[in-house]
Amino acid sequence: MISKAKRSNKCIVAESLAALLATLLLGFVLAHLEAFETLYSFSRNHESWELDEIILMVLLSPIFLLWLAVRRWAEAQYEAKIREERESQLAYQATHDPLTGLANRISLEDRLSQAVARCNRNNSRIAVLMIDLDDFKKVNDYLGHDAGDRLLREIAQKIASGIRAEDTIARFGGDELVAVLNCDKGQSACLLTVERIIKACNFTTVIDGLKIETSASIGVTFYPEQDQESLAPEQLIRQADQALYRAKLAGKNRYELFDGESARTIKSLFAQREEFKAALANQELQLYYQAQVNTKTGQVIGAEALLRWLHPNLGIRSPVSFLQAIEDHPLIIDLGEWVINQALAQLERWQLQGVHLKVSVNISAFHIQQDNFAERLDHLSKQYPTVKPGCLELEITETGVLDDFAQVAKVMAQCQDLGFSFALDDFGTGYASLSYLQSLPAELIKIDRSFVRDVLDDPKDLRMIKGIISLAKVFSLPVIAEGVESKAQQDKLLSLGCELAQGYFYAKALPEREFLEWLCNRQRGAASNQTLPPLPCTSDGDLAT
Repeated sequence: MISKAKRSNKCIVAESLAALLATLLLGFVLAHLEAFETLYSFSRNHESWELDEIILMVLLSPIFLLWLAVRRWAEAQYEAKIREERESQLAYQATHDPLTGLANRISLEDRLSQAVARCNRNNSRIAVLMIDLDDFKKVNDYLGHDAGDRLLREIAQKIASGIRAEDTIARFGGDELVAVLNCDKGQSACLLTVERIIKACNFTTVIDGLKIETSASIGVTFYPEQDQESLAPEQLIRQADQALYRAKLAGKNRYELFDGESARTIKSLFAQREEFKAALANQELQLYYQAQVNTKTGQVIGAEALLRWLHPNLGIRSPVSFLQAIEDHPLIIDLGEWVINQALAQLERWQLQGVHLKVSVNISAFHIQQDNFAERLDHLSKQYPTVKPGCLELEITETGVLDDFAQVAKVMAQCQDLGFSFALDDFGTGYASLSYLQSLPAELIKIDRSFVRDVLDDPKDLRMIKGIISLAKVFSLPVIAEGVESKAQQDKLLSLGCELAQGYFYAKALPEREFLEWLCNRQRGAASNQTLPPLPCTSDGDLAT
């Protein structure tokens, strides 16, 4: 009996094991055939099951539940990983610039606030750097923004690799970067880092087959300075930006340190710009005209348009008092286009009155180096279809800084193709007179008044004028002398071969109406001597229409 019972138990165990193995095998087959996947999906999508699904689930419940637990655990782990990666990605995007991978402005403000707090707490010191790439706009204009982005990424990587891990480098906006350096080792050590950054930005690269030379200017401010009050992060950035502006003015590819006196100067400069911007908008500017004369024939051949600011409080202001504040600022472009437009309008009015003169206007170096200068000039001239482009002469001041002679020569050639002409103003006062003549297709040379003033008494000025006239003959260019104030000066210049002149000896710069009155009076006198054909003038001095 016992042996039969034992055999019966063994049979039961064997049968159970066989059933379990069969169930496992069936479960394995069903799992392999994705039956569990189908059942699982069905269970997720249906609230009630049919009888056959319930029977199948009961039969396979141990395996299915185990599989389900593993599946749910794996899904939870995967979802947690995806959520963590997404949160990490969002956190990175919130604090980093997507183009360069550097910290962005939000992250910069946070880190700079912490650095300032640390300085206030433990008497440590930091340096804030404002870094701007020189002439980066030209890269975007010539090669496109994709090329500019690649160059910016390359420079950002070079700068980031040159600073310590505890320092911060961030993209502030555009091509401007801001760095926050710990100065625990002293100011001189920080300035060595600044010099390394400048060297890192000073290299030659090739983008789209074109060789590009890069450089950077940096403004530096230290915090805290002796007896300095606590400053907010934005104030430190503003100070670094003001120092950067000085570096730009000083010639670029260098760094400048912030100091209070310079800050006051820059603040005054900003105020002057805002005042001039308002003057331009409020029509407080006016053109005066100074006659240009052929001293051999006595004929008035043209007039130079000279800018005057009719200041409501200070009266008439000459360009010397305000142009320096805007000469390297986009405001000079707005002013240049305003002057061109006014000169073209004046030519149109004069032509309707029977006056046919050439008018010359001054163009800043910053303005003519804009890529669309010729296009804008053509657009302005087309608003006055009756005015021939040859009636407008553009003067380039030799003391203006031209960064790219080849590009300026190209722009000048484009303008000349449209019919405009060019003169080199203040010739002989700069450092590149011969280079200007060789590189730029000018059609007239203007001798600066500083040489004319003492031509009768100073042998150096006399030799200078002789040299300019001889040089002009080599290039087959006419010359005109500025600042002639006496007949003796006129006769001396005429004896040297300079027939064209302007200055107080003939007339000072006059507003439109007074200039016409002067012109009529001169023509009356000339007509009485029968040396010049008279202009049609009325009895009150105005030209007849």
